[in-house]
Amino acid sequence: MKILYAAAEIAPFARMTYTADLLRFLPASLQDQGFEIRILLPKFGTINDRRNRLHEVIRLSGIEVEVGDDIDTMKIKVASIPNAKLQVYFLDNDKYFKRKGMFENPKTEEFYDDNDERLAFYNKGVLETVINLGWKPDIIHCHDWPAGLIPLLVRTKYKNEDIFQDTQIVYNLHHSENKGHFEGTNILDLLGLPEEVDVDSYLEDGKIDLLKTGLKHSDHVVTGNHLKDQFDDLFKELNINPTKIQGSPEDVSKKFADYYRQITGKDE
Repeated sequence: MKILYAAAEIAPFARMTYTADLLRFLPASLQDQGFEIRILLPKFGTINDRRNRLHEVIRLSGIEVEVGDDIDTMKIKVASIPNAKLQVYFLDNDKYFKRKGMFENPKTEEFYDDNDERLAFYNKGVLETVINLGWKPDIIHCHDWPAGLIPLLVRTKYKNEDIFQDTQIVYNLHHSENKGHFEGTNILDLLGLPEEVDVDSYLEDGKIDLLKTGLKHSDHVVTGNHLKDQFDDLFKELNINPTKIQGSPEDVSKKFADYYRQITGKDE
């Protein structure tokens, strides 16, 4: 079974929250159980190429990504998680990611003004990379608000791509804090969505909630008991009954393996 992980953090390369530690362990453990895993995240400027032994994947570099009226290219780099056989793919673009913070300026502790462009580039870049890999995922597992545009893109702009026809989308909420609120018309325009998409339906007071958008277009939602109360009203609004997975690292790994098999109907 092929599973794509889309996240903005994974230890030891990039860390904002404890999600980075979970994603250091979980995909590697699942791969040891026979799952085929790919992880794609931004190549933030905080990630040192030499220290982390990143190297460029020449055959994938130069992929073009449309962000609004601009066409930007990206390099694809890869590195292995220490003491694991799992490789991580990094989407590298100096314009969007070569800075000293991930989403916040470390000096001011404020969000970068162009985070909407950066996220549009990353979310589209993930799907363009998968297409160029020719790797058909059974599951796209999106983590938290930074990956909230991927489900929307798969169900609209990329809905006719053969590679995603049978793909199921799992959206994973890890934290009660949701920082994924942006000026809606701007970020949606940057995605280049088809004309039939009702952009206004995603706006609340002129803003888009990336987390809510991700939930709306996903096939399955996963969270833990500690988050259910915070998002209960949102789950009711969207008619979502989330699956709760938590426990020790070993328990979580086994539960996710069983969960993936259950939702796909595949043993491996």
